[in-house]
Amino acid sequence: MKTPRQLKRANLVGTRIRLLRELRGWTQHGFAKKLRAAGQPVSRDMVARWELCESAINDTRLPGISTVLRVSIVDLFPPKQRGRARTF
Repeated sequence: MKTPRQLKRANLVGTRIRLLRELRGWTQHGFAKKLRAAGQPVSRDMVARWELCESAINDTRLPGISTVLRVSIVDLFPPKQRGRARTF
């Protein structure tokens, strides 16, 4: 059974962003600062809401986030969500 938080997730990548950020030893403030230096206007509060899956992340931000974290965009998604994209 899903918890209320899982039922209303605003994004799919927040949990992975948090994991990748923490693996690098970065604070939310430090990560936001790195994103701003890379041209992404982001605050620490935005990072916190993303990581809690309380706020949607515009897809145009994913390349900048993945570049700062030094991973591919695909790596931002949970493993069970990878490969679900379909081509038409």
